[in-house]
Amino acid sequence: MQENSQDDFRALNSIKRENKNRTIPLRVTNHEYASIKSKATLAGLSVSEYLRKLGTGHPVQARFDKDEKRNLQGIGTNLNQLAAFANKGYFYQKSITEVLEELKRILKK
Repeated sequence: MQENSQDDFRALNSIKRENKNRTIPLRVTNHEYASIKSKATLAGLSVSEYLRKLGTGHPVQARFDKDEKRNLQGIGTNLNQLAAFANKGYFYQKSITEVLEELKRILKK
């Protein structure tokens, strides 16, 4: 059984290394594209990789669960509010830059 699973792994690995030399023209509306792009981004994939996975029947999962997504949306809302205050002159630019760098560092984890 172990030997068979190794053969399966090798076969899958060779498929991944195969050149992608075929294209599939696909027309979508701006709204459809935005939806596809958003879902691909949430899954941490390019649009091509996202559609390839969907088209070949592979499950596609978002990188973040619902609670994490809600927290990120809250952070985004707060960040927008901070940016609005900064644009009104309530903050010094350096502290906002430090906050942005900290957020980037946290999201990379």
